[in-house]
Amino acid sequence: MRCFIAILSLTLLLPLGAQAQAGMRVVAVERVRVDGAVGDWRGASFAAVGEGADASMRFALGYDDRGLYVAAQVLDDRLVRTPRPGAREDAVILTLSTGRGAGTDLYLFAGVTGRSAASAASAPAGTSRLRPLGGAQVVEGPIARGSGYTLEAFIPFAAIPGGARWREARGTIRLRDVDSEARPDVESEPALVPIDALVPLLPSGGDAGILEEFLASQNVLASRPTHSLSGDVAADARPESVILVAGFVLVSGPGFREGRGYSFHRLPVSTAGDVRSAQLADVTGDGKDELILVLRQRNGQGERDLWQAMDLSGQSPRAMFAIEVRKAIGAASVDARVQIRRGRGAPTLEVRAGRAEGLDAASYREAPATDAEAILVPWGPVMSRTYQWDGRTFARTGERANPRYQPPVAEAPPRARSEEPAPAPSAPSTDELLAAFRRERGIARNAQPRYRLSANLVGGREPETGLVFGRQLVVVGPDIQGGASWLFYEIPASTDADLLAADAADVTGDGRAEVLVRVRQTFGDVRREVLLVHQLTERGFPRLLQVEVARTQGERSITNEVRTRGGRLEIAPGRARGWAEDTYRFTRDPNDSVEPLLLPWRDRPVRYTARGARLVGGR
Repeated sequence: MRCFIAILSLTLLLPLGAQAQAGMRVVAVERVRVDGAVGDWRGASFAAVGEGADASMRFALGYDDRGLYVAAQVLDDRLVRTPRPGAREDAVILTLSTGRGAGTDLYLFAGVTGRSAASAASAPAGTSRLRPLGGAQVVEGPIARGSGYTLEAFIPFAAIPGGARWREARGTIRLRDVDSEARPDVESEPALVPIDALVPLLPSGGDAGILEEFLASQNVLASRPTHSLSGDVAADARPESVILVAGFVLVSGPGFREGRGYSFHRLPVSTAGDVRSAQLADVTGDGKDELILVLRQRNGQGERDLWQAMDLSGQSPRAMFAIEVRKAIGAASVDARVQIRRGRGAPTLEVRAGRAEGLDAASYREAPATDAEAILVPWGPVMSRTYQWDGRTFARTGERANPRYQPPVAEAPPRARSEEPAPAPSAPSTDELLAAFRRERGIARNAQPRYRLSANLVGGREPETGLVFGRQLVVVGPDIQGGASWLFYEIPASTDADLLAADAADVTGDGRAEVLVRVRQTFGDVRREVLLVHQLTERGFPRLLQVEVARTQGERSITNEVRTRGGRLEIAPGRARGWAEDTYRFTRDPNDSVEPLLLPWRDRPVRYTARGARLVGGR
């Protein structure tokens, strides 16, 4: 018997006619037996392709951790089948494309009792170059009424080009109907959608249900995964699912948190497309895979690519190591390469200086990175460098000098001249920088900022200026990129209206102000307010804390008191309206990275102190 997990997203509950336009639903299945009988596909929704008693079918798709399943009820007045099926015979054809090339046609051929067995083959989409599909199972059976057949098939992901990324795939399904063996011409070929208009696969249930739940919690239900990976990253030896979607990393699996939860992490990128590559590899030698990413980041100065290793085994994904592998200023760029070399013990990471286009030692003026290992440049003193995990960090283990390196030669002092020296070029003014920022971000010149900040955010002598347009925070000042550019941060609120406040105050006691913003998040009829605390560095906005400070449901509410004074942050439980200890039914989600709301009947005020790159609470 089959057991279907029917955990459906609202985006999947569509009328049959709209389903073809929205996508192909694929439902999670368990304990599947491919036997040619589709009566127990009760948890799946069958969609129709074609009409009438000849050349039409109803089909459903399923999946488990091994591969895809297809069930079809085909109406056909005559099955054209030879002992060795080819492209010009009756077939159910599932087309899948993961975005690289035209995709793959998966041919499912029903058999004829006593003449030929059911079989499967694949071919590049739109061609007739069929090859047997290794590991596939196909079984045909009788149809209850009329002329035709039923068909069940299992296709392992390993047999599908790009099958590991199947959640990213687009596809269609069609029924090929040939008129006779003697004249093998395609008489009819009804399809869900044309092959040049593929629609996304819409997984439902199982780990896809976790994805739907997560996307709903982040108000990004329409987002599609950019990378779907599988590997042993935590807990027991069973593989976990690692999905990158909407700029988040989502980790789940049957052995992860005993199969009852997931973890997630927001990546430091502006858009999902800024995740340039993703793979799983063991770079610590502990037998568990880490997530290896290349992320693209931008600011007013230019852009960079960051090679990053993340540990996925803990309560939430954690960045372990990062190194710059590309810098670009306009059309000019310089790059480096990272290779994972394996031997005894932990693998070695080797980074090598690459090529430069439009840049050299004289024109490259980037300051070394402070939040990652700086890029190796081809004119620098080091050609390559190696790192290895020592149990705590990725330590430098070796370097190779650059044989072409030439130390800069000190210039002789200029001769005295009678004429006045040319004045040094002046740095752009604050107004000029903000005007350039508005042009780059498409903000109207007369648009007024929602919030203004003026505080010593970096630690220099002069305060920085921060403005918030919509959800976009821009900060300028003499200590940011030498006063020649700005820092930009998109505040993680779903809409402009969900950004409730933005302020600056010193909450770490270091004499510098941090940026404090409050955002609203909505879950059904429940709304909560989250306080985010960010530090400002010359190149970014590292987050120190995210904590819930208010919750409402209808007329009931709890609002904590937030106090910033004396270089510290203190949050007190505040007051509750409509809720008491015996009526408040919420429990903390272990997957939530936001620190919990303080409850007036239970909690005491919490004071936060800076410990490394975090604010840690204590009573």
